Amino acid sequence: MPGKTRTQTPKTNPVRVRRARTDIREALLESALVEFGAKGFDGASTRSIAKRVEAHQPQINYHFESKAALWTASVDYLFGLLGQALRGMVPADLAGVGAQEIGPAFAEGIRRFVRFAAEHPELNQIMVHEGTAATDRLAWMTETHVKPFFDAIQPAWQLLRDAGVAAPIDGQILYYVLVGAASLPYVNAPEVRLLTGREPDDPEWIEAHASGLVAILLPGLGV
Repeated sequence: MPGKTRTQTPKTNPVRVRRARTDIREALLESALVEFGAKGFDGASTRSIAKRVEAHQPQINYHFESKAALWTASVDYLFGLLGQALRGMVPADLAGVGAQEIGPAFAEGIRRFVRFAAEHPELNQIMVHEGTAATDRLAWMTETHVKPFFDAIQPAWQLLRDAGVAAPIDGQILYYVLVGAASLPYVNAPEVRLLTGREPDDPEWIEAHASGLVAILLPGLGV
């Protein structure tokens, strides 16, 4: 109407929430683990890694100087999480420590490892991808992360074997029994669903799996 002015409501632009640099870096590491686990180093795409977390290729280039650097950082990150999950399970110095103390601690370590494998199937996937060829990546991962874990369980396992608590499995072979048995249902989750009709990410399944593995590996514990 003449003589009447219209009051316009100013337009507001939606606020874009910017993730902190540490947040986007961690998101890229987690995405990289999924990609490297599913496709291996050669098949993995940094573009796909960025896309999965709604990031852009330049953000990968900013945080990681190369695809190889991203792989190394993501493996460091993964084994760091595993170390946190297993921290304090078995004392480094077993002098004066008996099987009655180590047995329950080792059993809890098995349970925690199964839970970790269920949450992070990419652990076994990456190890399988890398373990099939003698590459610099495999040598680095083995020396930096796998061997310390391998070496740490040997003395405790031998103590438990000597006490008649553990199954009569060679300590070096135990590593492969433990890693394979703990990880396979979660790496092969689609098969588990088809074969059993159950969900391997169901907490009841995970705990039953962990208890079964403890019963097999530590029959003298009586749990």
